[in-house]
Amino acid sequence: MRSIIGLSMLVVMSTTVVAADKPEDLAKTAALDLLKAIKAKDAEAVLKLMDTPFLYHEGSLATHKDKADLKTWVTNRLADLKDPDKVPSTIDEVVTFATIKEKIKDDAERTLAEEAVGKDGFVAMTSTGDGKKVVIPVRMRDGKARIVGIIVH
Repeated sequence: MRSIIGLSMLVVMSTTVVAADKPEDLAKTAALDLLKAIKAKDAEAVLKLMDTPFLYHEGSLATHKDKADLKTWVTNRLADLKDPDKVPSTIDEVVTFATIKEKIKDDAERTLAEEAVGKDGFVAMTSTGDGKKVVIPVRMRDGKARIVGIIVH
């Protein structure tokens, strides 16, 4: 009888762990961790969450394909961050990339986004303290969420 109760508890605990590791939950956690690291201006923590190709928007959508370039870009952006309090602390919504990719009107930009995010990726969305929209693309690979962009507009 004890072994049946023990086995039942193991199954319940395993189910809880699996449910907490749903891809969209992993994507949201990664996005929240990114926001915390940016708010702290911790370049090392930010870079640990990111992967290439990495999407960013400066006039138009572009990518960093080289990790050294991404490191330089992150370091410069964090140095430029004057008011970390404007960095959001919450994620408003997480959706699959597939549900929004058709909203990217420019074919070249859509191709860049597809390459970075992949078919199983997600997009986390929030807003800054001064009302700007923040889009955080998240690629899922081998059960892990990697931030592959940050777009503020």
